[in-house]
Amino acid sequence: MDTLFYKGFFERDSLLQNDSLLFHPPGICREDQIGMPVELRPHLPYDNDSLTLLLLLCFLLLVVVVVLRRRTVSEQISNFLYPQVSQSSSSSHSDNLNNSFFGGWLTDGLLIIMACLLYGTLYFLYAKEHWTLWSVPLTTLHWLGIYSGVCLVFFALKQLLIVTINHIFFPREKRRLWVQAYGFLFNSESILLLPLLLATIYLRLSPEIVIYSFLFLLLFVKTWVLIKDFTYFFGKFYGILHLFVYFCTLEAVPILVLWTVLGRLTNYLTTTL
Repeated sequence: MDTLFYKGFFERDSLLQNDSLLFHPPGICREDQIGMPVELRPHLPYDNDSLTLLLLLCFLLLVVVVVLRRRTVSEQISNFLYPQVSQSSSSSHSDNLNNSFFGGWLTDGLLIIMACLLYGTLYFLYAKEHWTLWSVPLTTLHWLGIYSGVCLVFFALKQLLIVTINHIFFPREKRRLWVQAYGFLFNSESILLLPLLLATIYLRLSPEIVIYSFLFLLLFVKTWVLIKDFTYFFGKFYGILHLFVYFCTLEAVPILVLWTVLGRLTNYLTTTL
């Protein structure tokens, strides 16, 4: 039956006559063609295989991090809420040395990679609504790679700037406590971005809800960063001005720079390619 149906539509010696309205030779479109009106279906993020693959990769990275750090989560939360000066630093330092790679550097690196992928995906969803990305000969993977790469370079330069400034102006013990708190906040932000992105793509949340949720998460994390900056570095009243300069230099301004760079890069690629 399928063969007859195919022959009836696409071969001259078929069940349909050449003057029939249902007969259309291959490669020819008739002006008087009769058919049903078609409504174009918009591109939906959850239909994109590249996004699904990226989210699966982020989920696997998160699983690896949880497995490697499952025994130190409660300790990290306790150190964040109730920081202690390292009086008995010998035992804790030895424990950190035992887990310095798999429990520290490796998991931090995986969380940074996951954060770059998630931030790149969020900006891709934003750019898809404000630029004609489909008119550029770049696939979704190309856009995600570009945005995630820019975010990775941004986080690397920001971390280098933070380490340099803290090393110059603040003592070692305060830097150690601040690094623990800042690392905990950054890791928490990276982990909370994943469910937000999943809800954005698969629950089809409105853009307003996504923007407000992301701004709330960002404001919550940066507020804690501001509190830790004041606690460890600028604990006195006359240090508020220095705190404001420090926070704007290392937190507020870099976000604006990243947003500007991503926007200009997208505009350049969509207009030149």
